[in-house]
Amino acid sequence: MLPAGEGEPVAPPLVQSVAFDYRSAAKQDEVFAAERSGYVYGRYGTPTTAALEMALAELEGTAAAVCFASGMAAIAAFADACAVATGGRIVAQEDIYGQVRALFERWVRERGAKIDFVDTTDLAAVDRTMRSGPVALLYVESIANPLLRVTDIAALAKIAHARGATLAVDATFASPVLVRPVSLGADVVIQSLTKYVNGHGDVMGGSVAGSNELAKAMRDRTILDGAYLPPHEAWLCIRGMRTLDLRVRRQCASAMRVATHLADHPKIARVRYPGLASHPEHELATRQFGGLFGGVVTFDLKDATKPAAFRFLDSLELAASATTLGDLFSEVLYPAISSHRRVSPEERARLGISEGTLRLSVGIEDPDDLIADLDAALDKV
Repeated sequence: MLPAGEGEPVAPPLVQSVAFDYRSAAKQDEVFAAERSGYVYGRYGTPTTAALEMALAELEGTAAAVCFASGMAAIAAFADACAVATGGRIVAQEDIYGQVRALFERWVRERGAKIDFVDTTDLAAVDRTMRSGPVALLYVESIANPLLRVTDIAALAKIAHARGATLAVDATFASPVLVRPVSLGADVVIQSLTKYVNGHGDVMGGSVAGSNELAKAMRDRTILDGAYLPPHEAWLCIRGMRTLDLRVRRQCASAMRVATHLADHPKIARVRYPGLASHPEHELATRQFGGLFGGVVTFDLKDATKPAAFRFLDSLELAASATTLGDLFSEVLYPAISSHRRVSPEERARLGISEGTLRLSVGIEDPDDLIADLDAALDKV
């Protein structure tokens, strides 16, 4: 289990910048040995990326954070270091982001990894699965992608720690505006910086935040795997963080309006949004996220067929058909052909992802304009 690092400083020596004479071979040797701070080569760190890491650690309430070139790179590095590389078992949320599930399933096939999937909204099922054998890592999402199930972080932290496991929370959909998982007992927080943290759709990145010990392990991964976030991308994320709170609050308010509207639309079979009373975890979301419910709305067309979904997507004018989220602009993703394409049709259906399921990331446009665009596209279905 990687320790949470309670009581450690927010700005660890690992990422502090200390000026020194780069002409000194002895001092360069100390930097390469991680015995002192400094910048000698891009994969070993840059001042701009270090500034972002310090800001993220403070934002998440952790001792440290390490940035990667993408969210997937961050997840792969962390899950491998925490469990897979040492033969540890992972218990993972069954309805996680499809590409992460595909990665975990590939590790099972190719590396013999021990990974079990479970419905994390069923705490009794999680506890049974955790008790069936030693567990190194419990891996969940704060708000699941794309079904928007809400994870009870505090309850899962108790279950994980009772079994000596690390609880890691991918909090991308919630962002730090809605929740700081470590305040609820989580050990590690993962973000796809590509999404809400950057918020402008012009960079890819990921981060792993936790203890100083975890940061050292992650730093070693960025050096050897070559997935360290470059400084320009880090600067773009820093720029995005300056408006993070403003953007997310606007997107949450607009998403609530859109979800309420779609819930009464004759062409829609079901709307999933934590802010609606019909959502199974609405009460939990209200308590855990402080009255905000996220900027993503997932809905099912009554005509749950690929041709109907394609007609809807092709008819959008304001919202874009895109595979990302958290941008300034509204974007609609079709999981069956993108995020969950690698998940079998049978498993998608079991989870509740049909050929009529669509995921809408609400931007900062006028919500009336967005609703009009959605209505016009639904007229073509």
